[in-house]
Amino acid sequence: MAAAKPMTLQDRILQIDHIQARRFSKLTGDCVEIATEGIIRHLRACARMDVNPDASAVREIIDDALNGRRVFAETSNDLLAA
Repeated sequence: MAAAKPMTLQDRILQIDHIQARRFSKLTGDCVEIATEGIIRHLRACARMDVNPDASAVREIIDDALNGRRVFAETSNDLLAA
């Protein structure tokens, strides 16, 4: 079995929705950090529940990042909760 090729977050978002990938690529500073954290959390939650990531959730995460809000679901993983 061949090893999976590493994928950037930008590429993963592009697989979900090209419009949100374009919006994400334009983020800078704190906005990109907030959005990155939220999107990674969303992707991990989707992987845990074995569902496809939601483009509208990614859009909301980016919107919240632009407004300076960190919004995410609670997690039982202590490393992520810190």
